[in-house]
Amino acid sequence: MSAITNIQRPLEIKPGANRKDAAAEQIKHYIRSNRLSPGERLPTVRKLSDHFDVSRDAVWRALRQLQAEDWLDLLPNKRYMISEKLYKSVLTSLNVKAVFSGKRYIYFSGFRRLADALSKECHYHNIDLRIELLPLDTDPSKSIWEDCDLLMIDSDSSGRLLDTFKNFPVPVIGLDAIYSERYKANIVTDHHLGGRMAAEAMLHRKAKEAIVVYHVGSENNPRVSARIDGFRQTWMEGGRSRESLTLAPIEWSRSSFEIALKVQDFLKKNPAHDSYFVTDGRLATNFLEVLSYLNVQVPEKVGLIGYDGAQRGELTDPPMTTIQQDMDKIAQCAVSWVRAIASGDERSGVLERIPPLLIERDSY
Repeated sequence: MSAITNIQRPLEIKPGANRKDAAAEQIKHYIRSNRLSPGERLPTVRKLSDHFDVSRDAVWRALRQLQAEDWLDLLPNKRYMISEKLYKSVLTSLNVKAVFSGKRYIYFSGFRRLADALSKECHYHNIDLRIELLPLDTDPSKSIWEDCDLLMIDSDSSGRLLDTFKNFPVPVIGLDAIYSERYKANIVTDHHLGGRMAAEAMLHRKAKEAIVVYHVGSENNPRVSARIDGFRQTWMEGGRSRESLTLAPIEWSRSSFEIALKVQDFLKKNPAHDSYFVTDGRLATNFLEVLSYLNVQVPEKVGLIGYDGAQRGELTDPPMTTIQQDMDKIAQCAVSWVRAIASGDERSGVLERIPPLLIERDSY
């Protein structure tokens, strides 16, 4: 990048101000605003001098100062490039906080997996990560910003953060959360694609009818509704009739035993279909356990695909086929954004969709 004629001059140099220091601040701003990476070269001294309207001597002295501060490295041809030392020092000095819903532990197993993946990814890149818990019935306080240079927040805490604070003192990254232009990045699982993947798997096995199962009220959750819509769209595109697709809401309970009773009651009232897509991991494993209890053979008589619950699904009989959020990829994307923000990336409201995975086991 050699020309800077289209970049607005970020600072006005006041009469009598130290020209070298002013030029150094201009160059720092230029590096941040153009998101220059380690190894990229700065424009020539002449072009910097013309653009910032300072003498070449002031630019030379500013460049030497930035080299001493580890912002820049000097090349053999006397050009300056962005220093790797600066990038590493910025990353290692960042205090990154990730907030998940929970009290003594993270409530949802998927986010426990994400927290583990984030910890490993941050450790690999020498980034200091602190994980904090926010109970579901608690609004965040101002302490959430303490000792924090960048905040990551999960879906269940996101709405309360947006409602509580009109302005954020540090950059925020949403993790499978409510989309907001106020977040630097919104990293989400492509749940619509997840629903499509489940339907495609069933169509591939020549399924003639399907039931989509979800908890009562969860169809209003954007993530669950996207799974249902994705499944319905692909099912219809596969030539199946509307009558061949049934939506089945099951009441939610904190107790897995109570959910199993509700599933049992549903299955007794509704003869088993050949394919079930269950949009919640715990509900899906409950379904498999009840089908086994009722002596319904899986997958010989009916097939089932869950959504998440991959770890729990390993222990069911038979092991559960499921659509799984790729928490490793979400963590990698989140840390890439941490690195980009550390490099001066000034974008906001960016949406990153991460494809889920189909974990094929024996239930379908």
